[in-house]
Amino acid sequence: MGNVTLTNRSVDESLVVSQLNKEIKSLEDQNILTQARIAESGSLTLLAERIAQAGYVDNAAIVALPNSASMALR
Repeated sequence: MGNVTLTNRSVDESLVVSQLNKEIKSLEDQNILTQARIAESGSLTLLAERIAQAGYVDNAAIVALPNSASMALR
């Protein structure tokens, strides 16, 4: 009787582990899709489109120097 109980318990635990592995795989897949959506929403192309739709325009009259702090110290 003890062997049957032990065998049944092993099968039950194996099924639980199998189900947990499926859930882990599903969550990993969802995580990858979420990361892809985040990357897409933060892409420069998409941001440029949203900026243009918001009415912002490129103004060539405004220039920023990348090292303006070092020039100011001289």
